Amino acid sequence: MPATSPSPGGSRGGARRWWPVIVLVVIALVLAAVLVPRLTGDPDSPRPTASPTASPTQDPADQLLAEGYDPDPGPFSLPDPAEGEKAAQDPVSVRLRASKDATTWGENLGLSFEATDLASPVWGSQDSNIDEMLGAMDHPVLRFGGNSVDRRMWWTSSDEPAPDWAEATVTPADLERVARAARKAEATVILTVDLGHEDPQRAADMVAHAKDAFGDLLQGVSIGNEPNGFHDPQQKHLEARGSSWGPAAYTSQLEDYASAIREEAPGTPIVGPGAYDAPWWRAFADSGVRDKTAMTMHWYPLWDCQGPASSIANPTVDDLTSPKLRAQARKLVGMGKEAADAADLPLWMGETGPTSCPGTNQTSRTHAQALWTGDYALTAAESGAELMAFHSTLGACRGGAPMSPLCARGTKDDPAQILQGRTSFLALLQLGQIAEGRVLTPTVSGSGRVMAHGVMSEDGTLSIVLVDMRDPSSDEGPAPVRISAPSGVGKDAPDQWHPEQGSQLTGGSLEGHSSTLGAMAPVDEDLRSRTLSRGDPITLESEPGSTTVIRLAPGPQASTD
Repeated sequence: MPATSPSPGGSRGGARRWWPVIVLVVIALVLAAVLVPRLTGDPDSPRPTASPTASPTQDPADQLLAEGYDPDPGPFSLPDPAEGEKAAQDPVSVRLRASKDATTWGENLGLSFEATDLASPVWGSQDSNIDEMLGAMDHPVLRFGGNSVDRRMWWTSSDEPAPDWAEATVTPADLERVARAARKAEATVILTVDLGHEDPQRAADMVAHAKDAFGDLLQGVSIGNEPNGFHDPQQKHLEARGSSWGPAAYTSQLEDYASAIREEAPGTPIVGPGAYDAPWWRAFADSGVRDKTAMTMHWYPLWDCQGPASSIANPTVDDLTSPKLRAQARKLVGMGKEAADAADLPLWMGETGPTSCPGTNQTSRTHAQALWTGDYALTAAESGAELMAFHSTLGACRGGAPMSPLCARGTKDDPAQILQGRTSFLALLQLGQIAEGRVLTPTVSGSGRVMAHGVMSEDGTLSIVLVDMRDPSSDEGPAPVRISAPSGVGKDAPDQWHPEQGSQLTGGSLEGHSSTLGAMAPVDEDLRSRTLSRGDPITLESEPGSTTVIRLAPGPQASTD
């Protein structure tokens, strides 16, 4: 019936019934005019609602803001097997093997920040949601260092005026604020002290206050950040020492600093060298420093900022998702592991990320970065890295570091204190869903575009992670992945497992600037009916452009009768 037609109650009654509809239409048009430009513009522009976790009645300072995260996704399911032309001709075959010296997964991932971020007002602030962002991760590691520590950070415990070169002054009060946030997030801390300006006593004073502030949360102290870059003719803007600087000079300074730290803060765990060159690893390992706790290396796989097409380290989506990059990670992390083993030290990846190239590039903020983050973290763990910190900043989403998992929702000049997570932050949340246990060594058939990883818990729980680097915008369908029961797990290991929970990270395209992630959820009827046993592999479907985590409980499926 037309809205203008008389109703049984008369024309005025009919008009009154339609007024709410007219008002809703007008409101919808106004909202569309406001929201559409924001939603179709810069992916890092502030949004009126940040994520499905946001509540319009809750203060942003009390919220986890991660666009694309669904805390209540409903039953977890896998895509239907592909048919016809989209069907994979052969399943991807996966074998998993346990070893006695396997890396332990759990509470081993976190974020690396610039040392200047220690002075940020977000730490311990009631106006910031940093507690909620860090608390959503699995007992994260918070590492402070970066290029700023040796060039732009000034420490004082006595209110001395900062030198001209300092961009940020850090005080004991700052360390206390960071410590409060770390305790709320159940995080540990790695601190780097300034080696760029020769001042062992000042560094020792900072460490003493750090031990007071952090207590047993202080996992390690590094003396200098990437000392191999203090004198590099190709990077004059990072010059921190003269032409005589090298591994021998570093060793001498390292021992002086360590001695001063030992006097002021006995028993402090020393880690290092935080470098990407083997000679510097050996310099740290062979030094006379006491209380050496871990060997730390840094690595950004896409370092060839203007490389030739033949390079596998260009900051492009193609290189970021190439199986060749995974092979390179195994090689480089393996080299670090060998050096650490020779020194009888664990290997930590103190600072890492997709690329060290400055500014925005093809990989920045993409769904491909999220896929890479999950695959790389597990690959590095399989290769011997016991801890990893992905480099981040507290800068603005627009104008700040484009590769950072976190960013602030203010402006470049005033980032403010409300943080949100990007695609790679979602990947870190998903990695935290993997149950703690021993990392298994995978052998996977096929091209390497579909990769599988596994973690075996002490209670027999088996976590399977499928990372599918195929472009989700292509015509390819789900790939069947046939997984055999893990070997080398011991006589007391279960004989069978069944899927219990799952989650999936997805996106519309590799180049897209958004990803979606559901919280771990009970599997649907189809998945629950499948079983993995020693004589019978389980087949799981992998969707292009996804990272899938399936948690399999030990024993047969419980009866639903």
